[in-house]
Amino acid sequence: MDIETKDTSSGNVTPAYVYVNGKVVTEGEATVPVRDRGFLYGDAIFETLRSYDGRPFLLRPHLERLSSSAYVLGIPLGKTPDELAEAVLRLLETNGLKDAYIRITVSRGTGGDGLAPAEAPSPTLVIETRPFRPYPDALYENGMRLIISDYRRSTTNPAMRHKTGNFLVPIMARQEASRKEAHDALFLNTEGDVCEGTVWNIFMVKGSRVITPPLEANLLPGITRETVLKICDDTGIAASEGLFGAERLLAADEVFVTSSLMEVMPVASIDDRCIGQKIPANITHRLMGEYKKLTRT
Repeated sequence: MDIETKDTSSGNVTPAYVYVNGKVVTEGEATVPVRDRGFLYGDAIFETLRSYDGRPFLLRPHLERLSSSAYVLGIPLGKTPDELAEAVLRLLETNGLKDAYIRITVSRGTGGDGLAPAEAPSPTLVIETRPFRPYPDALYENGMRLIISDYRRSTTNPAMRHKTGNFLVPIMARQEASRKEAHDALFLNTEGDVCEGTVWNIFMVKGSRVITPPLEANLLPGITRETVLKICDDTGIAASEGLFGAERLLAADEVFVTSSLMEVMPVASIDDRCIGQKIPANITHRLMGEYKKLTRT
């Protein structure tokens, strides 16, 4: 069945359109080969971001990260960043969307012998846009409940620094959190350092300083993470990167997480231990507001 979006101006229901290898088609018409390596092996990379009032927010950094991952992993994009940006804007217009969820997926395509990819692969490029469904206001007002997952992030796995199509462990960690009546799960790495969440980066506040795990913890270099660090620099909030363990995190005055979809989200508890005395506390609340300002400009 097609995913549909509502045309609120007319009350009619219109089909959602997607971009597949240079063509804009309805979701019902879109096809990907059954031997596509993204489907078979998770041999793919992707980016997710939001548009505000029809403007994709931080699109260029997302495309630069996609291009960097494609280069490192040897997956040809087949399109320049400018061409990808044009395709995103065209699709937003075709779907009549202003505030939207955007996903750009590039797989290595078909070909190759088992796990060995083809020498000259032909990538599969899919772009989708759909109405953005915001997170509940209650989460921003009361904070998220997190657990520390039993699963660990490898410090030697090079794929961890890229947004790949293999998301089985985060899915399992999200299920683990659900069983424990939490909203989501946090990963430590195999050295015992706080790393990242299923789909977000994490920050803590101690005193007046904001601290986030460094890339050497082997985490995804989040676009929102980088943006928040720049906001701190621009507004005079002390911020740094540093390794720290779970106990130090649990003793923080504030904890918040960041992603392109949720923006800046406060954390109320981790493993049923409350964080701080106010949600959202001063620095988290300030960063939430400063980030919102950026999305409007």
